[in-house]
Amino acid sequence: MALCVDLPEPPYAFVQVQGIAELGADLDECRRVATACGSRYMGADRAEEFGARNGVPGELVVWITPTKVVAQLGSVT
Repeated sequence: MALCVDLPEPPYAFVQVQGIAELGADLDECRRVATACGSRYMGADRAEEFGARNGVPGELVVWITPTKVVAQLGSVT
C-alpha cells in the first residue's frame, strides 16, 4: 500500500510511505487506537468518547510495515 500526506501551502512538503498493510479487527485494539487518536486530535477530555464511538464492529486498524519512505520539505533547487 502507499500512504501520502502533503502540505498544500508553502513551504510545500510531502511524505509517502510504501509498505505492506495488515488489517486488525480486534475491537480492543481498535478502541485503544481510536482513543489515542481522539486524545491527540480532539483533546484528552473527549478521548474516551471518540474511542467508544469508533472502536466498534466494522472498524479496522491498518498497520503499515514500511518498505520505502520518500519525503521532501520545500522546493528542489
